[in-house]
Amino acid sequence: MKILVTGATGYVGHELALALANQGNQVHIIVRNLISKNIPRHENIIVYRGDITDRSSIRNAMQGCAQVYHTAAVVKIFSKDPSVFYNVNARGTHNVLAEALDLGIKKFVYTSTCAVLGSSIQFPKKETDPRTESFDNDYEFTKYLGENLVKEYAHKGLFTVIVSLSKVFGPGIETHQISVNNIINKFIHGKITFIPKPISIVSNYCFINDIVTGHMLAMQYGLGGEKYILGGENISYDTFFRELRSLSRSRARLVPIPKVVIKTLAVIDWIKFLVTKKEPFVTVKGIRHIYINKEFDNRKAIQQLHYQPTPFKEALKQTIHFLKPEHHDQ
Repeated sequence: MKILVTGATGYVGHELALALANQGNQVHIIVRNLISKNIPRHENIIVYRGDITDRSSIRNAMQGCAQVYHTAAVVKIFSKDPSVFYNVNARGTHNVLAEALDLGIKKFVYTSTCAVLGSSIQFPKKETDPRTESFDNDYEFTKYLGENLVKEYAHKGLFTVIVSLSKVFGPGIETHQISVNNIINKFIHGKITFIPKPISIVSNYCFINDIVTGHMLAMQYGLGGEKYILGGENISYDTFFRELRSLSRSRARLVPIPKVVIKTLAVIDWIKFLVTKKEPFVTVKGIRHIYINKEFDNRKAIQQLHYQPTPFKEALKQTIHFLKPEHHDQ
């Protein structure tokens, strides 16, 4: 089968393209840079030069395909050029959807983020739960716009399924400065690791292998117009690092940081940005995301897609072996 995957030079798209190619599918991918080191290489992968902001290049890559996985997105909290979020995450998504409808694509899976749902309060959030706070960064807002576009095209007759990801970790290419993998890597190599205080704050972590499988299950079993959370276990910072220390035997020091300290650093970072134009490591608004619970409920995916998340401890063990291959259990 011919399948288009956008965002194949990103963490999720890269692994998804390889998995589909390994199943014998002919996978079309669109890349802006033909010499990028992040391009997945496989005899069943055909590389097209293009950009999702250019509809003609999308059409060229999508011709003859039966399915589309749209994983491409600008994934970060801040950019000195906010228009990049809207051009890629909103207008780019519209372009891919429009071409898919015109070319008669049979099924379309859109990769979104649980961040669109916002923080959890008393219970893990489900797909249908409303967001209870305003959007305070362009990434989350434009992914929300992207979801609305997908729903709009579902009404136009395109078979669409949305999958929402929580914090992804596990073997794969590194494409972001701040990621769960980077935090794990720093800790298992004995470096001082700063974590939010209180350490009881909970987040949902999903294993990359499950995310890739979940995309394919959504394509196979997903109901048209539906949304599915592809998540793993809801884990506190305390539990996360206790498991990580136990499995890696790391002696790295953990330093809990109160919110007020991070806010001060963020203000300093912002002043530096105003002077140097170098994008800040963290913003004042972005801090809120570090200090809130983000628990999510993946039961809908388990029941309808036959999604089976890997136990957190096992996923962490595989990640440690990937990041520190010399580590072996005794």
